[in-house]
Amino acid sequence: MTSHLLTLHLRSRGASTFLVGVGVIALLAWAAGTWLASRPYFDGPAARVPVVALAPLLAALLLGPTLASADEDLERSTPLPWRAWRAGHLLVAALVTAMALSLAGLRAPDTYGAQELVRNALGCIGLVAGGAVLLGVRLAWLPAFVYVCAVYAAAPRHTGVVVAAWAWPIQPSTTAASWLTAAAIFAVGTAGYVHGGARASAGRRARSTGGP
Repeated sequence: MTSHLLTLHLRSRGASTFLVGVGVIALLAWAAGTWLASRPYFDGPAARVPVVALAPLLAALLLGPTLASADEDLERSTPLPWRAWRAGHLLVAALVTAMALSLAGLRAPDTYGAQELVRNALGCIGLVAGGAVLLGVRLAWLPAFVYVCAVYAAAPRHTGVVVAAWAWPIQPSTTAASWLTAAAIFAVGTAGYVHGGARASAGRRARSTGGP
């Protein structure tokens, strides 16, 4: 029974599309990171900043649509422990994403490599989970996309603790503040999603209340 419910759950959330997408992103991140690190006119592995900023973001954006089914209200009406299911869904997705992306940065993993990819995966997934709670799955991508792109475009890469905390997506892995911020974002986003789930869209709310 449990395996059947799990299969239905994964199918309704588009899990296969997410897994394939994460695999493709990991391969592209590996190819781009290897190319950047091997160019003599770049700064070796430290040139992989675009990869560690954008690859986790793209993977997290793929996760957004899986955080709710086509009819979230109908799904919630079933007698299942949804908080546990949501927690398992998000934690397994985070683990799969972090493991896949870490493989793309094993060459010099502590220099804009595997460690930064894992940290940024956690932070971006936390932002997407929080976005799903506040905005619904259709716009869950928006906070993470805007934040990471703004930080990448504007933030300095060698700064003090305060700036390192808010500019965590482009900090080296040796910056403790960046890890603390990413972990906090992941924890808050996960807690919000586990507790309340994704916000229903306006169209779904109207259908559930019999409105136009």
